[in-house]
Amino acid sequence: MTQTFFTAIIENTFLQYSIIAIILISIAAGIIGSLLVSNNIVFIGGGVAHCAYGGIGIAIFCGFSVLLGASLSALFVAFCLGFVKKYYSRYIDVFNSVLWAFGMALGVLFLNLSPQVGVDVESYLFGSIISIDKDLLWLIFYYNCFLVGFVYIYYKEILGISYDYEFCLLKNIKAQIFTNMIFIFIAIGIILCMQISGLILVLAILSIPAYIANLFICTLKAQMLFTSLLTCIFMLAGLYVAYRYNISPGASITLVSVFSMILILIIYKIRMLRG
Repeated sequence: MTQTFFTAIIENTFLQYSIIAIILISIAAGIIGSLLVSNNIVFIGGGVAHCAYGGIGIAIFCGFSVLLGASLSALFVAFCLGFVKKYYSRYIDVFNSVLWAFGMALGVLFLNLSPQVGVDVESYLFGSIISIDKDLLWLIFYYNCFLVGFVYIYYKEILGISYDYEFCLLKNIKAQIFTNMIFIFIAIGIILCMQISGLILVLAILSIPAYIANLFICTLKAQMLFTSLLTCIFMLAGLYVAYRYNISPGASITLVSVFSMILILIIYKIRMLRG
């Protein structure tokens, strides 16, 4: 069956696009996931993803690009949370929950009011990696270029903000500007990752590999690299399982990631007990 899978990759363009998308998304998810875990703001990723559902509903209702609607909604959340972090940081989880619920409610409302029929909402909820086209691949590629460039140039500032935000403020580092930029990159990255896993399962791609990497690796830069590698492995394995058993790729990628994390945690715990 493995040989059949590799043969199918050679013969089918959509599978080739899926493989390329996985490689590209792994780079973005590795960096974004590491930032979410190191800053302890994984919950913000969930808020951005679910609030994007409001943008999806508005886009379908108004008849423009769903990707654009989701992106605008995610950017709106990023700016809101950046403002909240500066002035009401104690309550950022509360505001995130409010935006989370507001976005989902708005999405449901506009989808109910939408005059369009036959809209495949499930693909936005659970992802549709096999429907990725060349334009989206280029979009992810350009995003990766900007993201990698930003991290490479401002790595020290990002490192400082991730581990000691107050110290950066004392050193007159423009922490708020970098925080807003990080939130913007996180928002856009989540929307792109949603193309594979959907908004419901996107947190698995962003948090599980990053958490595993955080267990074994200390430096942020190495965590990003290892997280990208793990993400790629989990997603390729999930795609194979989806092809093998004819199930949803988003669900299979999530299950592969979860079971892998459980296995690694068991091994890690055993090693810790043995000293």
